Amino acid sequence: MFIVGTLYRRQSLHETFGGQKQGGISTPSNRSLVFLFSSPRAREFGYEDGWSEEEGVYLYTGEGQRGDMAFTRGNAAIRDHQDEGRDLHLFEASSKKGFYRYIGQMLCIGYHERQGKDITGKERSKIVFELISIDTCTEEMNTEIEETLWQGSLQNLRNRALSFSFPLTVKQRQIEIYNRSQAVRIYALKRANGTCEGCGKKAPFLKEDGTPYLEVHHLNRLSDGGPDHPNSVIALCPNCHRQAHYSIDRTLFNARLKRIVADIEEKSIRSPEG
Repeated sequence: MFIVGTLYRRQSLHETFGGQKQGGISTPSNRSLVFLFSSPRAREFGYEDGWSEEEGVYLYTGEGQRGDMAFTRGNAAIRDHQDEGRDLHLFEASSKKGFYRYIGQMLCIGYHERQGKDITGKERSKIVFELISIDTCTEEMNTEIEETLWQGSLQNLRNRALSFSFPLTVKQRQIEIYNRSQAVRIYALKRANGTCEGCGKKAPFLKEDGTPYLEVHHLNRLSDGGPDHPNSVIALCPNCHRQAHYSIDRTLFNARLKRIVADIEEKSIRSPEG
């Protein structure tokens, strides 16, 4: 949808997608999107956004200029974006007036509170969201962890994909998000058992390790690669995967894939693997 590093005119974004034209958080109606706009000028109002080199996360200050920040409106939209299936897109102001540089699609992995001053100079509690790039979840995983996940039963994999703890540290939360996303990916591949769940044909070839080659497609798109749900991932052959993304009938095709997964998961729940 957007290209990392590209400049976008904010007004044009709102003309295309809707959403609030003022403020840092924009939540277009009838769209599964949340736009975050960050600007150096926001420091004048007590907002300090940017990458934390120590922890590798983007710290984004919530909205609210007076008093303690609360989880309402835009702040709630950021916190709940995964549960609500809304994609989180981050933009930073550029030197070109009215234009913002696209940083990427993000995942909110948590938040913390920080004391600071509001616009009137009074002390208040601010919400600082911890964001990571969704691309983080597509990195090659540790071989030992991957082997452990593959050795588990299908039901145990499903349980791991659905479970989520909220560790205390930012680094622990990053690891938890990453491991859960990998559990979802391996679950889909193991559930398919070497057969494309789209067309029903065998995987086109075997990889060097002897396992069938299939690709995981995310139906409710927190981007391909992001943490998702077992009900919204499907293992496809390369041809079906390209059809899901690029064909003229991709909307209908993805709707059919969702019905296929719903049937598979319903049967799986009725007769869980031990």
